[in-house]
Amino acid sequence: MLIYTLVFASAADKNLIHYQARYSLCHGKTNYQITQCLINGPRNYYRIWGDKKRYRQINRKQFKEREFNGHIYPYVMSLMPHTKRYTGLKKYIDYLYSIRGKYTPPQFKGNHEEDILRIKRVLNLLQTAKLKEDTKLSTKFQHAIIEYQERHGLEVDGIIGANTKRELKRSIHSIITKVKKNLELERIAKPKGSKYILVNIPEFKFYLYENNKPVLSMKVIVGKPRMRTPLLNRAMTHVVKNPRWYVPPSIYANEYAHKSMSYLKKNGFAFTSQGKLYQKPGPDNALGLVKFLFPNPYNVYMHDTPTKPLFEKRVRAFSHGCIRLEKPMELLNLLGYQYDTDKNERIALPEQIPVFVEYHTVWIDEKGIAQFRNDIYGYERKLF
Repeated sequence: MLIYTLVFASAADKNLIHYQARYSLCHGKTNYQITQCLINGPRNYYRIWGDKKRYRQINRKQFKEREFNGHIYPYVMSLMPHTKRYTGLKKYIDYLYSIRGKYTPPQFKGNHEEDILRIKRVLNLLQTAKLKEDTKLSTKFQHAIIEYQERHGLEVDGIIGANTKRELKRSIHSIITKVKKNLELERIAKPKGSKYILVNIPEFKFYLYENNKPVLSMKVIVGKPRMRTPLLNRAMTHVVKNPRWYVPPSIYANEYAHKSMSYLKKNGFAFTSQGKLYQKPGPDNALGLVKFLFPNPYNVYMHDTPTKPLFEKRVRAFSHGCIRLEKPMELLNLLGYQYDTDKNERIALPEQIPVFVEYHTVWIDEKGIAQFRNDIYGYERKLF
């Protein structure tokens, strides 16, 4: 027991200490503490609405042997993700460390010329904009601002307004910390196969991957901050054409209980024999013309919607928790089905598709560009 305690309390490997400091927010003092933190992430994960993360156990016998033989670092590295998303963020954080000494963001305290110089420096370092670092304004400068806004999910207007200023003012330390938080979430994310669906809540986007390549992407509408879409991993099992919408009790109490019968009838609502409110199938149904089921305890699913104009909004957190799809018919077609009936039809998929609803505010896209988004549910603050 004494030897076991000494091994697990011995001084940490220098390479492991460096990895912890550079790529995580962990503060372990021993090899075991560092490894536990790296593979299991933040202790406050219970604050996320959705599936609870399973605690990963370390093989203590293997750990003790590797530590005793001086091979602990390669052993721990074998436990880290080797996905494109994870390695991409690691490379990006390496780059951010390399520019720390040059990165001087604008402060917007009244010195306009100094701010322009600093904005150009930020754009050159983060986007390789190749702007001449002087105080002159140009079309090229405006285009670089537009690119910056696109990369940060801001209003794309080329104007340095309040939200753009807030992002430009970020210190390099703040940017690195934000990336580290996303590395933490990548380390605890469930492994994915070659075919799956990914919904990234802060991005308001849906992706269908086949052979690890995106074959379909679209905008989505997710839950309001007070009615959050849960983080989960389930299998899509069924498609329903022309679905009925059975109004959940909470939504009925808040939004429909006070409505007149004439209003309900006009909008396609009726009551079951048990007194439950539902909306009849049709183009004005809240679920649109098709929904996609991946059974889960939160009763959320993906579906069409009649409120198409909301997809033009930059921030698309309007639902009660379900995921509204911009292009549901394209997904239906890719699954091998056509919208060819006005009758309610439930179809069991012969091949179930894993669905991952995740939360990433920083990631490297398919073009190798670092994308940043706002922390709409406040999880970065709550988790870390």
